Amino acid sequence: MYRIGIIDDVKSERDDIQVSILDNVNAGMDVEFKEYILEHKAKELLFNEIREDVSEEEIQALIVDFRLDTTEDIIKGWEIIEFTHAEFPEFPVVIMTNAPDESKESNHTDADKVYAKKVFLNPQAEETKELVRNIFLNINRYDMKRKELEAQLAIELQKLENDGENVEILEAVINLEKELAKYKQIYQTTIDTKLELDDLKEAFTLLDKYEKMLRK
Repeated sequence: MYRIGIIDDVKSERDDIQVSILDNVNAGMDVEFKEYILEHKAKELLFNEIREDVSEEEIQALIVDFRLDTTEDIIKGWEIIEFTHAEFPEFPVVIMTNAPDESKESNHTDADKVYAKKVFLNPQAEETKELVRNIFLNINRYDMKRKELEAQLAIELQKLENDGENVEILEAVINLEKELAKYKQIYQTTIDTKLELDDLKEAFTLLDKYEKMLRK
């Protein structure tokens, strides 16, 4: 099942985006949508929601209107795009706009992912079919790579558990975690865990030392 997030402040356009996608997917493909509520929502709350949804695989792609100006906190479309790219550089984000040339020139967008509304919102257009196909190709490519990295990391972590003193394995784990962080939020890395363990060991050593001093 695919679930695509939509951020657009115009209800009719959100509906049209869904129609264009559903009319152009392969028969039998299960597709759902999440419409993000923008009214009375602070920017940080929206960003946190997107971060959690991507990390927990609640959505597999995000479609964002480049221009948003009806929210209380005045959330700009490019800010959402910039945030998502910064948090998850590989996550599929589509920029929807009435001014594709202006959007493509922006430093905040990937020109290949900018879709003109007048084209995309016409579900019968042959170009729309190709654009929808590209969305799902990017979703599948992203999902495959994320699962591949997760599997590789699980293998290396098992090796690390068996041989915690192996520096090469630790480096491999750290590199995989850095790469996987482009696809999901990693709340605590292996190196963070090891540092915490080292701190605990040091603390217990000091406590033991002080106890011996007090006994004298």
